[in-house]
Amino acid sequence: MKTSRSTTGMQIIAQGFAIALLLMSGQFTFAQDVLPVVRATSKTASIRDGKHFKKGYWAIMPERKPDYYYAEIPQKNNTITFITDLDSISFHTTYGKDYDFIILLNGKDSCYTRISASYKNFNAFTRKNTGAGPDTIPFTLGDNRKVYVNAKLNGSEVTNIQLDLGAGGTLINKTSVKKVKINFDGETTLTNSDGVNQVPLASKNRLQIGNLVWDSIPIAVASNMKDYEDLLIGNSLFRDKILEINYDKKILVVHDALPPQTAAYSRHDVILDGGVIPYIKVNLTIRNKTQTGWVMFDTGAQTSILNSADVPMAYRVLNETAGMIGLNKSITPKLDIGKYQRSGFKYKIRDMGAEGLNMLLGNDLLSRFNLVLDNKNGYMYMQPNSLTNVPYRKRKEYYAVRIVAGLLILLTGVVIYIKRRKKKTQMGSRDKQF
Repeated sequence: MKTSRSTTGMQIIAQGFAIALLLMSGQFTFAQDVLPVVRATSKTASIRDGKHFKKGYWAIMPERKPDYYYAEIPQKNNTITFITDLDSISFHTTYGKDYDFIILLNGKDSCYTRISASYKNFNAFTRKNTGAGPDTIPFTLGDNRKVYVNAKLNGSEVTNIQLDLGAGGTLINKTSVKKVKINFDGETTLTNSDGVNQVPLASKNRLQIGNLVWDSIPIAVASNMKDYEDLLIGNSLFRDKILEINYDKKILVVHDALPPQTAAYSRHDVILDGGVIPYIKVNLTIRNKTQTGWVMFDTGAQTSILNSADVPMAYRVLNETAGMIGLNKSITPKLDIGKYQRSGFKYKIRDMGAEGLNMLLGNDLLSRFNLVLDNKNGYMYMQPNSLTNVPYRKRKEYYAVRIVAGLLILLTGVVIYIKRRKKKTQMGSRDKQF
C-alpha cells in the first residue's frame, strides 16, 4: 500500500491522538497498529477498483465506524485506490483479507474505512443432489430474445424466470405474488424503467433452479415486467461462479472452474458494477466519431440503447433514409467488441448524460454470441454462434422513424418535381416569345 503525499509532524500528532481516543473508547476491535491516514477536505472521494474508476463514488461518513467498501471482484488479486481531494492510498488485495485506514476529514474528523476483499450479503447456493458441478439448466429463448428458465419459489412452481444480467437483485412480478407463498417483511428502494420507488421486500425466500438451491434470498416486487414473467434473476446469484450461456444448445451452465472450450473463445476484460452487473469495453463509431468506454452487458434488454447525445433524431432519420436506398452502411453506427465488429444492429435512444460513452448492449445483439462470464477473475469469453447472421428485430419506433424518412423522401421528390415543372414552363414561355 502507499499514500500519495506525506503528512506534517503536527498532522501526525493530531492523527495519532484521534486514533488513540477511538481505541480507548472501544469503538474499534481491530489490531492496535497505527493505521495509515489520508487527508481530505471534500466529503466525496473517488475509487479505482482494478480497471473500474468510480469518480465521486464514495461518501465520507465519520459516523460509520467502520465504513465498508467491498471489492467488486474479491477473488481476483487486485489494486484498490481511494482518491480524496488531497491524498490517495492504494492496497493490493487478496481474497478474504480486510484493509483498514483512516480518512482525516478537515483535519479533525477521523473516518475509519475498511476495504474488504469478500462478498457482501452473499447467499451461496447448495446443490440438491450431492456432487460437484458443473450444473446445466435448460432455457428457452423468447420472441423478445430474452433467456427464460423454470424454477421453484418457496415450494411453488414458477415459470418464465428471466435471466437479466443488468439487474442488481431478484424480483417478482407484482401480478405473480398470488402464485406463491411469500412473506413481505420490509421495503426497499427499486430503480428501474418505472423510476425510483419504494417497493415491498421479502427478505427470506427459498429458490430452486434445476439442482441449485438458494436459501434466504431477498426478493422485491416489480411492476414493469411482462404479464407472462414470474421472476427476474441476475448475476447476484452467481457472483462466486462462472456462468456459461450457450445460445446454440439453449443451456445455462454454472461452473466452479473455467470450462476448456473457452480456449477457442475471445477473452474480454469486464468490470462488475456493484460486484454484480457486467460491463465490457467497446468502441462505438457514429458519424466518423469513435468513442471508447465500458458499456452494460444487459441480457434483460431486447434492444441496445444509445445515448441521445450521440444519436440525434436527424441522424436516425438520415440513417433510415439511406437504408431505404441501400446506402446506410457508410453511416450506420459501428460497434467493435474486441475483434468483433457489428453494424446494422437495432437500437433505441435515451438521455444517458453527455460525458463519455454511455450505452447498453441488448440481447438481440448479445444472443449472437455464446458467452462465458468469469465472475471470479473478471473476464467475458465470447464466440459467434448460429444466430450471428439472423436479421435484427425491428424496434417499436422503427416504423415511426421510417415513416418520417419516407415522408422526407416524398417531400424531396415533390420539391424536385415542382422545380422541374417550373423550369419547363419558363422555357416554354421563352420559346413562345421568339
